[in-house]
Amino acid sequence: MTLALDPINRNFVGELAKGQPIYEKTPSDARQVLETLQKHVPAPDIAQDYIDVPLGSSSVKTVIFRPEYANRDIPSIFYTHGGGWILGGAPSAFGSLMEDLSRQTGAAVIFPHFSPAPEKQYPSQFEESFAVLKYMVEHGDMHHLKTETMSFAGDSAGHMAIAMVHLAQRNNLPLKIAHLVLFYPITDTHQKSTTYKTFKEGPYLTERTMDWMIDAFIPNKPDRCNSLTSPLSFSSDEELAQFPPTTLFLSGADPLIGEGEAFGLRLQKNGVDTSILRADGQIHDYVMLEPIRRTATARAVVELAAAHLKRGLV
Repeated sequence: MTLALDPINRNFVGELAKGQPIYEKTPSDARQVLETLQKHVPAPDIAQDYIDVPLGSSSVKTVIFRPEYANRDIPSIFYTHGGGWILGGAPSAFGSLMEDLSRQTGAAVIFPHFSPAPEKQYPSQFEESFAVLKYMVEHGDMHHLKTETMSFAGDSAGHMAIAMVHLAQRNNLPLKIAHLVLFYPITDTHQKSTTYKTFKEGPYLTERTMDWMIDAFIPNKPDRCNSLTSPLSFSSDEELAQFPPTTLFLSGADPLIGEGEAFGLRLQKNGVDTSILRADGQIHDYVMLEPIRRTATARAVVELAAAHLKRGLV
């Protein structure tokens, strides 16, 4: 399958294959691999504000990325990050992508730092992310944010952006969701699409890696059978019909292609304005991985994502 990749993706996969598979590492060691890979110098034109959002007797660390020049209330994007629920919690892992989205939209990007698995497991990550969303809707003005209308985005295990739409609707949050952008999302944790077989050994993301991540996050299999953890199979048509305009960006070589496409088709079937776009030559995580995110395809995808996220924000 590596022959289907562009040269930059192919070289990256070749180098990565020389090391120990991530699913054979401890969660702590696996996180360090990503942190090392994602090291970069934060952009001087994007500020980062760190806040603690209260949740019961604890709090959820949250970062707000915003243009440095912003001196007034600005629109907001709510972003739930990937990393298989195990990795990527530190904002630095997604810093470059958040900076790009903030810069290109002129909006603030709200980034919840939810607790990783397996230290915390389902439903903690959903509860923490929703606590941040609810807090921002209610107190955005305290942070110079406009939150009556927001766009949502997420990548891979950041499929929790889908769950945030469900939870916002069920809890009657006073919020209009302008657009939903999903990068190569997980939409089913209880069954596998045919592309799991096609890309069983990758390149990059493999079936064994996905099994490792899902088992760490949702060890109790019945918990995989609901509309939050498996929205493709368990969201009702009535729920999906209420979704905002949605754009799905799929990878060109990825076990998750099938379920991402199927979720987009379900949205379309239910009358939602939905685009499904596949980035040939790109592996999973192509918009955030530092060694490959500057390919022409990755740059074009981020630019289009930013344009869609910005549409409808005021």
